[in-house]
Amino acid sequence: MHSIILKSAQDQALAVRQNKTKAVDLLRAHFDQIDKLNPDINAVIWQDRESAQKIACDLDKEALKGELRGPLHGVPVTVKESFDLKGAPTTWGDPKYKNNIALSDSDVVKRLKDAGAIVFGKTNVPLKLAEWQSFNEIYGTTNNPWDLSRTPGGSSGGSAAAISTGMSALEVGSDIGSSIRGPAHFCGVFGLKPTFKVVSSKGQSVTDWYSETDILVAGPLARTAGDLKLAFETIQGLRALEGSSFKNTLALDDRAKLNQFRVGLKLDDAESPVDKTYLDVLKEFVEKLSKAGVDIVRDKTPEVDSEKHFRLYLSLLGAAMSQNYTEEECHALIAGIKAMNDESVSRICGTRYEGLSLSHRDWILLDNKRNIHRLIFDKYFKDIDILITPVAGSAAFKHDQKGPRYSRFLTINGKDHPDMSQTFWAGYSGVVGLPSVVGPMGYVNNLPVGYQGIAGHGRDFTALAFAAAVENELGGFKPPPLC
Repeated sequence: MHSIILKSAQDQALAVRQNKTKAVDLLRAHFDQIDKLNPDINAVIWQDRESAQKIACDLDKEALKGELRGPLHGVPVTVKESFDLKGAPTTWGDPKYKNNIALSDSDVVKRLKDAGAIVFGKTNVPLKLAEWQSFNEIYGTTNNPWDLSRTPGGSSGGSAAAISTGMSALEVGSDIGSSIRGPAHFCGVFGLKPTFKVVSSKGQSVTDWYSETDILVAGPLARTAGDLKLAFETIQGLRALEGSSFKNTLALDDRAKLNQFRVGLKLDDAESPVDKTYLDVLKEFVEKLSKAGVDIVRDKTPEVDSEKHFRLYLSLLGAAMSQNYTEEECHALIAGIKAMNDESVSRICGTRYEGLSLSHRDWILLDNKRNIHRLIFDKYFKDIDILITPVAGSAAFKHDQKGPRYSRFLTINGKDHPDMSQTFWAGYSGVVGLPSVVGPMGYVNNLPVGYQGIAGHGRDFTALAFAAAVENELGGFKPPPLC
């Protein structure tokens, strides 16, 4: 039975559907994997095994009668701690919300359950979902399953670590600053940041919140591109406030071969230099794509100024997350950055945290600039299917929990850069709301690294089709050695 837990969610669902395995046994196998690996990794930080087992029994009875709730009937699933799951705490890693127990399910959890998934647990996050590491005072630190001394990423770090080790069959995370994409890259799995708003994030909050947070999206993580697509199809849909008047009209994409895609490249940028070891793997990946027949466009990128585009993102990112900070916290962050007296920290981190206090007038002006940039990207994607970029500046880095995030640096090609400079690759597509898929493509010093494939607005299925073609022709997920 344990051999099935690293198979795809689709294979697991098929085994239940064909009565080759029972949902209760599949669930127990996942529990056994958690008992074996989670003490070292600390990815799954809340479970309700008793309720999950009762649900699994009901699903088995239904399966015997040929009654299936949906394509995930009997599949064990976890979700990021920040999503409401009825009866479970939603804290965002903040001790003041330690006893905040959800009274209802978030939209994505409801949609997973409606599809027959057994949502039995939650996975770890950083405080306020504001780190590329996953640690907090309530649940402690999550470790990367490829190297326990390194981060699995954040803020969906627990999600990626759980998926990569077979502790869960599927995951749902959220992404405003690479919070799906970074962990997928660091842990060697697939992740999708959907087009802005096409997946409701209702129920991802510690207080009542009825609007879509700017830039933020909910999206899936998985071990296969097929599972990623299935999960996206399961959870997609607007929140009720908008769904009464609008609906998703995403273009489908049935391409299955790499030689059917036209691909652009942006493999490095002065705003966020890429470590040579990772860049070399990216370049090798591009050459593999070329040999597979991909039409590679090497001399064309969206015509935006990188520094202005990055600062636009940082300001709007700060504004988007402002509801999570008190006025006193905002002042303290700015004062701390000024006290460092470091130009790079002031330019990047200062812009980010000054965004927490943007006036509405300033936000409107920035939003207009954002839409100008969006039109530039729309023009670029008229004849380009996918733009390949890095996901981050490097492979997974060592744990570093000293001081506030703005005071931390990463060494890239022998030079120190603010930790937050890596968010350039998150904001490049994120600030203009474009879908971006991350998939595994190779290794740097025995650590997995991934590519980011950005598609045009509303072209989520193009991103997914590309990831599936890459997986089929060049390879995909491999489990960490400890599995």
